[in-house]
Amino acid sequence: PLVGPIFAQVEKDFPGIDPSRHIHEAVRRLIGEMVSDLLTESRRRIDAAGVTSVDDVRKLDHPVIGFSGEMTKREAGVKAFLFENMYRHDKLNEMTAMARRVVRELFGLYLETPAFLPTDWQRKLDGVDDQGVGQMVADYVAGMTDRFALDEHRRLSDSGQEPLSKTS
Repeated sequence: PLVGPIFAQVEKDFPGIDPSRHIHEAVRRLIGEMVSDLLTESRRRIDAAGVTSVDDVRKLDHPVIGFSGEMTKREAGVKAFLFENMYRHDKLNEMTAMARRVVRELFGLYLETPAFLPTDWQRKLDGVDDQGVGQMVADYVAGMTDRFALDEHRRLSDSGQEPLSKTS
């Protein structure tokens, strides 16, 4: 109900548009519609509540910033669609599972053999108890980019498997 008409209008306005440009234009318009609704509805709520200061807002028992009822319903439809068709997509689930495995294995490898950590991180471990070491290893792994984590996993792992697709 929200996205379909926007995509149709973009196709009507730009017949034969390149698919990636079509998507970008539709998303731009979708965001514009949502922002416009948010501003209009928020202004209506502020006026209806007689808000003139931040203190007035704090005293309210309801939010003054939000989508209209209609946009809230339409947004819920978009979320449901995305959840079913994107967030639950088999390829995404597969990549998520592999990413978890890479992170878990890297954490285990660094915890078991801190010598695999860069020298500056190894120095930080001097005099740190086991819990502290675990936290520092977790911090190191959490700070990795996807690409670096994949490269490190390949370098340190004996599995020889490609943990994630090369496009991630």
